[in-house]
Amino acid sequence: MRLTTCITTRNDPERLDTCLRAIWNSKVKPYSAIVSDDSPDLEIQQKNSQIVEKYPGTTYILGPQRGVNANRNCAVNFVTDTDLIAFVDDDVHLDPDFIENALKRYEQMSPEERKRTFITGNSRDGKGYKSRPTKLSFRGYYTAISKNETPECVHIHAAVFPRSFFNEEQWEEDIFFGQGDAILCLRALKRGYRITHCPELKVCDTGSVNSTNGRNLRAKSIGLLTDYDLHQEAARLYIGIKRYKEIFPNPFKLATFLLVYFAHITIYLLRNNAVKAWPLIIQRSHFLKLL
Repeated sequence: MRLTTCITTRNDPERLDTCLRAIWNSKVKPYSAIVSDDSPDLEIQQKNSQIVEKYPGTTYILGPQRGVNANRNCAVNFVTDTDLIAFVDDDVHLDPDFIENALKRYEQMSPEERKRTFITGNSRDGKGYKSRPTKLSFRGYYTAISKNETPECVHIHAAVFPRSFFNEEQWEEDIFFGQGDAILCLRALKRGYRITHCPELKVCDTGSVNSTNGRNLRAKSIGLLTDYDLHQEAARLYIGIKRYKEIFPNPFKLATFLLVYFAHITIYLLRNNAVKAWPLIIQRSHFLKLL
């Protein structure tokens, strides 16, 4: 089987170089690698393009500059001659045996299972913290599952997908930043896909908070909240409406979610001196468009 890595990057050539070095130092190399560059600055684009040239088998393309989910679509839609896709942000380092272990897992499946299964591993941060398999709570938060439960969400940086899935579904481009993997998984579950936890798949997430783009997102925006916080809340509202209105339609759950969300977020904004953020959250969530 052939596995392609789709690397999304923005404004951080050094991190891109380190990310690509880890990918091509893998025990089993990827079939190919695609770098989709969302950097708006021409000089940064040129630096990234020169970095890509150092790694044979890697292709450089320009991203659409409409957010990380649109950039992932740009990358995955560029490649068609592969079986499996792993999405890797530029601040993520694959363990040397990540690709080898992913291929072994899929080789153990029947041909039909390979087409209908996502696999997800463990991501650790710079302090050694390891993520756990998760599901999405009623209010739209990631929650850890018990040992007997099946994951309902992937850890995007430690996950592998059948390429054919993206002929049916795409990343939600109306979500500029935050939880795009959650709604992608909801759509997959709706279509009968399954998610399998594979703890042998390991990556290190060095943290977008330390990247150039991450620092911009983490800067104070309104009151005590950062732009990152506001994007997260807008994404949660978007996903909740889509989840109960379109993916798994349930008018009662939709109404309850909206009541709980608006009550909770109002208190949250008041506590953080950020009531003025309400219009921005509504705008970013595409609230009126969704309803």
